[in-house]
Amino acid sequence: MNFQELAEELGLEEEDYRELIELFMETGQADLSQLKTALDAGDAETVSRRAHTLCGSSGNMRLMKLHETAKRIELAADDGRLDNLSDDLNALEEGFANIARSLQG
Repeated sequence: MNFQELAEELGLEEEDYRELIELFMETGQADLSQLKTALDAGDAETVSRRAHTLCGSSGNMRLMKLHETAKRIELAADDGRLDNLSDDLNALEEGFANIARSLQG
């Protein structure tokens, strides 16, 4: 993950972007946890809200794969389709894991 490039897209210094991405990770992982809990409970409304939040925050950070995945989950939840979201959920989790690895590197 090229933090310098992402920072430049937003008109930020890399150090400032890294601070924002760390905050994104904290709040985003909490949203992801709540999304998973809601999905297990069959709570489409909460799944949609948490996915919407992840969609917006990841888009703001220019993390477009996460943004697109969260949007798919949001739209499915809005339609009441909570089945077959495991691939998208796994993609979100892997996306967060990739960011965490990039922050450590």
